[in-house]
Amino acid sequence: MTDTFDWSDPIATRARIEQQVKDAERRAAQAEQVRDDIAAVRERATSPGRDVAVTVDSSGRLAEVTLTDAAYDRSPAALGALIVSLAGDAQRAAGAKAVEIAAEAFGADDAAVEHLREEIAQLPDPSQDGQPRIEYR
Repeated sequence: MTDTFDWSDPIATRARIEQQVKDAERRAAQAEQVRDDIAAVRERATSPGRDVAVTVDSSGRLAEVTLTDAAYDRSPAALGALIVSLAGDAQRAAGAKAVEIAAEAFGADDAAVEHLREEIAQLPDPSQDGQPRIEYR
C-alpha cells in the first residue's frame, strides 16, 4: 500500500502525526486491557460423573483440583490420567477464550491474534499421544 499523503503541508503533517500517536496510545491501552482480561481467564473441566474437576488459569497452570469421595473409587493410575486429561481440556478451553478475547479486541486477522492462535494450537492433547490436534478459527 502506498502512502499518498502530502507531507509538504506542515499543519496536515502535524495533525496526521498526532492522530498516529493517539492511535498508538489507544492500541497500547487496548493491549493492556486484553492482557488483563486474558490473565483473568479461568476454565474448568469436569468428569462425566462429576467426581473430578480441574480449573486452570489462562497460562494453563493448574489452579484447582476438586475430588468427591466417588473419585477415590478409581485406581490411582486412572485418577491421575483423568486429572491430566481434564487439565488438557480446560487448558484448550482457556486458550480458546484467550484467542476470543484478543480477536474481539484486535480483529480475527490481527498478527498478534494469529500468533496466539499458533501458540494455542501447539498445546498437547493427551488423548493423541501429546500431538496437537486443536485448531482455532
